[in-house]
Amino acid sequence: MSVDFFWRRVPGRALDELSPKELGALVPHWFDAEFKRLRETTMVMGVERNGYLMHFALTAGEAASGRVAQLPVFGGEQRAEGKEDPEYGWVGTELWVLRPSDVREASDFLNHVTVDDLIRGLDALLAREVESLGFSTPWSPEWAEELAVDLSELRSFFTAAAAAGDAMVKFESA
Repeated sequence: MSVDFFWRRVPGRALDELSPKELGALVPHWFDAEFKRLRETTMVMGVERNGYLMHFALTAGEAASGRVAQLPVFGGEQRAEGKEDPEYGWVGTELWVLRPSDVREASDFLNHVTVDDLIRGLDALLAREVESLGFSTPWSPEWAEELAVDLSELRSFFTAAAAAGDAMVKFESA
């Protein structure tokens, strides 16, 4: 299973001014010319293979609670389902938006998560989740480190967006 996740910071007013198609066009894919520059300026974040595991870690067990925990990965308001890009041969499954208040709420939640302790505490559950999702590579200490880096980057990304009063567009591509 391979689903990539992309988040793009946008001014809050963009959510009301732009159509779903225009919002989707703002979220770059790995191969877009702008991606590297946007990532370096912390305006976009992309995650390969770990998106579902990030969601699982944030919502599993007693570490997380309900709606707030889901905001970083799956929350917000759904604006579109499905998008095809014949040039790259990928299909996006969903486009979500998070208003500035949602971004602040997610940032507050993520800033109270101790990533290393969370992953260490869920190690056996994450190993089972990796197996159940059909990954060909088994869960390992190296993968745990990658997941910790992705979660830490997600926290920093949301913190910067919340501090700037930004909204967020999230896109999944399969």
